[in-house]
Amino acid sequence: MTSPTGPQIDFFVSRRGSAAAVAQEVANILEEEGYTAFVQDHDIAYGADFIAEMHNALKQCRHMIVLLTEDYLASEFTMMEVTNFLAAAGQAAYERRLAILRLDESRPEGILASRVFGDLVGITEPQERRRRILAAAEGRSAATQRRPKIFENVAPRDLNFMGRDQALLELHQLLTGSDRGVAVNCAAIHGLGGTGKSSLAAEYAHRYAGEYSGVWWAAAEQRTLLISSLATLAGKVDPRLANEPDQYKAAKDGLTRLAEFTTPFLLVYDNVENPESVRDLVPAGVRVLITTRWTDWAGRANDVKLDLLGEDEAAQFLQTRAGRTDAPGAARLATALGCLPLALDHAGAYCRLAGGSMTFDAYRNKIDARIARAPRGYPESVARTFSLAIEKATAEHPHAETLLGIFAFLAPERIPLDLITEEILAEEDRVEALIALSAVSLVEHQTLDDGSPAISLHRLVQAAMRSQLASQDKTKPIFETVLHAVAAAVPEDAYAEPRHWPRCAQLLPHVLAVHEPAAAAPRSRDLALLYDRAGEFLYARGSLELSRTFFSQAIAVGKNAFGPRDVSVAKAMNNLAVALHDMGRNAESEPLLREALDIQLEKSGIDHPGYARTLTSLAGIVQEGGRGDEAEAMLREAITLGERTLGQAHPDVALRINNLARLLDGKGQKAEAEELFREAIRSGESSLGREHPQVIARLSNLALCLHGNGKVGEAETLYREAIAGGEKVFGPEHPHLAICLQNLANLLRDTGRMTEAEPLYGGALSILLQSFGEDHIHTARVRSNFAKLLITVDRPGDAQGLAQAALTVHAKALGHDHAWTRDSRAILAEAVQALQFPPVTTGAPLNQGATANPEA
Repeated sequence: MTSPTGPQIDFFVSRRGSAAAVAQEVANILEEEGYTAFVQDHDIAYGADFIAEMHNALKQCRHMIVLLTEDYLASEFTMMEVTNFLAAAGQAAYERRLAILRLDESRPEGILASRVFGDLVGITEPQERRRRILAAAEGRSAATQRRPKIFENVAPRDLNFMGRDQALLELHQLLTGSDRGVAVNCAAIHGLGGTGKSSLAAEYAHRYAGEYSGVWWAAAEQRTLLISSLATLAGKVDPRLANEPDQYKAAKDGLTRLAEFTTPFLLVYDNVENPESVRDLVPAGVRVLITTRWTDWAGRANDVKLDLLGEDEAAQFLQTRAGRTDAPGAARLATALGCLPLALDHAGAYCRLAGGSMTFDAYRNKIDARIARAPRGYPESVARTFSLAIEKATAEHPHAETLLGIFAFLAPERIPLDLITEEILAEEDRVEALIALSAVSLVEHQTLDDGSPAISLHRLVQAAMRSQLASQDKTKPIFETVLHAVAAAVPEDAYAEPRHWPRCAQLLPHVLAVHEPAAAAPRSRDLALLYDRAGEFLYARGSLELSRTFFSQAIAVGKNAFGPRDVSVAKAMNNLAVALHDMGRNAESEPLLREALDIQLEKSGIDHPGYARTLTSLAGIVQEGGRGDEAEAMLREAITLGERTLGQAHPDVALRINNLARLLDGKGQKAEAEELFREAIRSGESSLGREHPQVIARLSNLALCLHGNGKVGEAETLYREAIAGGEKVFGPEHPHLAICLQNLANLLRDTGRMTEAEPLYGGALSILLQSFGEDHIHTARVRSNFAKLLITVDRPGDAQGLAQAALTVHAKALGHDHAWTRDSRAILAEAVQALQFPPVTTGAPLNQGATANPEA
């Protein structure tokens, strides 16, 4: 291979001490191919002048192979080897290559960044390692494809990953169609927990990221969490979706955009419970990789069963993890642990930390002597493996058990470390306990989207820890600590403060996680508080059904914790009633509000802020029921109470003034309503700012009033400002925005601008159908107003269907005598008449003077 006049050595293998074994492997492979190779460990004789030998080898070699590790980059001596080689290569009359073989998560930087390199991270199959080494050495390997712009939430690469190369290759062929023909868009890796499903998915995502337009990892143990993650992704794909309050809508729109990419996008749905959890979230054109324990994916995904490691692979894994050679002992221990990768990882970490005194056989005897009950489907020794790791960490630091106990009741991934406050553990104790837990692979460090630190751990570790706490009768105090920490972390008033939404979204998985074992604390005040605050966030984000569930639970737990007549229970009742009202269930709302009002009057009196807030909510229900005078009296009382106890400038008072203005506007008292709207806007601007959600809503309300007063110019300006502000604050698919769109459409219709109005009705109807459904009164109201436009433009057939649907909903929900029901009935009759007696075409323009009916 070497020219008579050229260098005497084909390859100089440059490495640090940590890569000595790989250096010899590389040299052996090169020599088997007929090349010559220089490796300092074997080619410099004992007692020789080391510096001189290295100098001569660098001069005589043609090519250099760098075995890249983190310590290689940190060494001035190895970097001197590289720079000297490159300087000489630049003056040579023949080709001299610098190739890189990456052995850990270090990345080539500086003068190494543009070099050809191969990747041996996680590659254990001998033939694949040989192929990659030769490809890099012979300059056939292109620089690793750059990671796509979106590569987020992906689990860290397991540096001990081994034994799954064939599974990775088959998975890639399945998703891309390589060597198979047509690719599938969804593959489900299934198997027992701890078999390495998530590790396999993470390795695949890292190894093949460059072949996808993007990679997104989503926790999917609950459908709510998956939708939340996909909604976040949607905002990154299309910034217009970033503030979409309806997370399901955002997720679906984002998936639609991903499906349009020329190069497929990879989604990893981790820990899916069953196929129903991902229903309608696997679009064509996107590649979806699922990890799950569910085995039956027939017709919904190509399933890839992940078996346990083979005995030889498991024994090799143990030896690598423990940093020692004992093949017979490793084989016996691997068999005892059922070759389960997670258990092997913990056993290897334990033996490495314990040192030479803890042989593989000693560890096996220890677990055989002290078996604990294992999760169903696992060897009993597996549970003991985790217990041993917990004991080891606790021996290193006494607070490790407490910290892991807290983690055991939260969602397993992305646990914010700021949940562990000084009240729970002093910072120094927390840090040292985390070090002890990390040392035996019980937890992994992560970073959240906002840059703050977090922790993840495996569900089997959580199960083992919960079992240990139960056996020691420690479950109740630890779980109460968890509840208190999470409840304190969820911000108050999230429904009215969008700035709290990112924090609430970060905590939502952990709120859902504590819900399952909450039976352990049926009288917990923290649990009642947590349910109420979480419900407020979900309500703000448009998740009405889930918010209703949380508010209901807040009431049930609150009655146990505080008593059935406590003001906190009344507050949750108020919140539940508001959610039910938005769902069109007013018949259930009014009794709740009256009971809440009675409790607040009894326990805190009329001067407590909660009483006036509930009175305000009740006024809205009463008003919609057609009892305007009763509602007006309630609102005026609430305003008076607020001015006396909170002050005239308080946002709550301005909100009540706005509500009173709406009521008066509906009663035809336009002048007084207009002045009150302006007063509420001025107060809100002063205390909240003009772009606050409440102020934006008041701009729309004032515009509605001005439209009714014939001041259409100013009304249109305000409508457009409210729509622009609503899109910015709420997102483009929020129900509030739909009402604004409808109101502007009404104005345009009433001023003869039909072409501009029609798409606004369509947009409003689409939003409300998604948010509230077919049978909501506001959905019906848009249909009724839209039908009025269609009659005007001579489309009575289309109008009839919309008006009939609106009348059915309004009559059932509001009664036959409500104003909206009467309007729907009149519009339906007009459509029917137009169908029976179509107008005679005379060439005259269409009637543009339709009677104004601009109600929200």
